[in-house]
Amino acid sequence: MPKDENAESKSYDRAREMTEEALDAYVEGDKTTGDKLVDQAKGVNEAAVRDVHEELEENAGSEHDPGKISQRPSKNKPN
Repeated sequence: MPKDENAESKSYDRAREMTEEALDAYVEGDKTTGDKLVDQAKGVNEAAVRDVHEELEENAGSEHDPGKISQRPSKNKPN
C-alpha cells in the first residue's frame, strides 16, 4: 500500500473511532464532549464521519430496530 493510502486509511480509522466515542458521549448525556469529538473527527476525515452517520441511519431502519420488532405480530399468538 502506498504511503498516502496508508495515511488515509489511518486517518479514516481514527476519525471513525472518534465519531464512535462521540456517540458514546451523547448516550451518556454529554453533548458538549460529543460535539467536540465530532468536530475533531471531521477535521481528521470527514468521509468517515459521514459513513458512521449513514450506517446509523441504515441500522435505524433495519429489522433489528426495536420499534419495528415490537410492531411485528407474535409467532406464538394467533392473529
